[in-house]
Amino acid sequence: LNLIPLEFTIAHADVLTPTGMADGRRRGLVILSEFASCTRVMRGALHVNPWKISEIANAFHQVLLMTDDERMRRISCANEFVSRVTTQRWALAVMLDLKGVHKSQNPVQYSGAGLGLGYRLLGMDAGFQALDFRAVAKSFKTSKNRLILLDYGGTITNNENLDNLARFRMVKTRSAHSEPTPSIMQAIADLCTDPKNTVFVVSGKERHSLLKCLGHIPRLGFAAEHGMFISWPTKEATTKRHWETLVPITDRTWRSLAMAIMEVYASRTHGSYIEETEMKVLWQYRDADLEFGYLQAKELEDHLSNVLRSFPVDILHGGMEEGGYVEVRPKGVNKGVFAMKLIRSFDKVSSGKVDFALVLGDDHCDEPMLSVMRQIGRRVQENRSPELPTTMTLVDVSGCDAHVSPSLDVFTCTVGKKPSAAANYLQDVSEVEELLQALVKVSRNLTNSMLDLTMDMSVSSTVAEPPVPDPTSLANGAASTSSTAVAGSFGEYFGAF
Repeated sequence: LNLIPLEFTIAHADVLTPTGMADGRRRGLVILSEFASCTRVMRGALHVNPWKISEIANAFHQVLLMTDDERMRRISCANEFVSRVTTQRWALAVMLDLKGVHKSQNPVQYSGAGLGLGYRLLGMDAGFQALDFRAVAKSFKTSKNRLILLDYGGTITNNENLDNLARFRMVKTRSAHSEPTPSIMQAIADLCTDPKNTVFVVSGKERHSLLKCLGHIPRLGFAAEHGMFISWPTKEATTKRHWETLVPITDRTWRSLAMAIMEVYASRTHGSYIEETEMKVLWQYRDADLEFGYLQAKELEDHLSNVLRSFPVDILHGGMEEGGYVEVRPKGVNKGVFAMKLIRSFDKVSSGKVDFALVLGDDHCDEPMLSVMRQIGRRVQENRSPELPTTMTLVDVSGCDAHVSPSLDVFTCTVGKKPSAAANYLQDVSEVEELLQALVKVSRNLTNSMLDLTMDMSVSSTVAEPPVPDPTSLANGAASTSSTAVAGSFGEYFGAF
């Protein structure tokens, strides 16, 4: 900060006293460059562009011909700030700020991700840890009414790492998406055979896509398009299933209006395109220029908000870190609302109350479901679970209290370590597969003590020391040469059964 203008103001402060007013001298004024930092606080000075000679000349002319009344007003205005905001005042403010600092009760761990313009700082709760397989297995074995909610893309199947041209072709031609591996589909099918389990795949994909991939699995429930279309578990595998909607479908005239507006923005934003499903209309700009696409998205969001304000729709804008889109969908549709509806209607699939819940997701679309289920678990385990993160958006989940057991255990997990409403994380889809296969073994009662078995996970995949030969066998000339391999994962261990 340049202090010379402030010092000049203090030096001429005597003009505001009776003695200074009586001496008859005309006091000078400060002329500041508009690029100087002190122009923000020196309101009594004249501001000019130093690169424009005409402005400087006009400022000199204005000061020389200025009336005494205006000159005094300007000097008084500048002097008021300089005399009020002193060094002592600034030091006091700093000390008060330091005194007000206290240790956060909910510390957050920060880590950087990305390079260059894509670099961002990620904040996660200090207690955000990998999912404890032993705790899940122990609770799963003792429970009788289990609820398992699985996202599709990024959770039970790897995300499609496609370039912009491949993504555009997939949308326009409605090409098939990647499917789960046979081992994951088999694990889901095995979990569905246990009458204690209620398994739902909750996806943003359309109904026909889910049925094409997983429709052959009996007793598997589906929630398509973020929970808008719900198909309850059936005893027989079939591609013709009964569907109900999360919210009533009434007026659909908003779709043509939204499409017409989006087509205008798609035509002038290179790399953007429109996706349309049964429920939603979405303008995708993740393959457009980063800055221009974002500006167009904000303008489109405002345009849609004005035109569709009388329709029962939600307008969502996801930034580039969330996929880069502007979406219009029926009001009140998300995976969190579906999760609450599922629990309130749990008597359709089971005669008891939910006493175990496992919820897996991977992206921002799954956050409402993870958040709601974690809040439901927190209400039940008031004294047994940690505090919820302060960044979590709280919703009213009291309507689910009558449908959950007092001994409910809820495990929420995101795939990939990143900021999330989930309490824990798994590294990738392979760990999801390993977890599901382990639960299948527990469900089939293939072991007497699941807790004892999971303790072996802490042992790395090494080879044990060869057993010490029995002296008797050595005497007989038969030395032992066997060795025992220790399993390093759930899959390896349970494979022995």
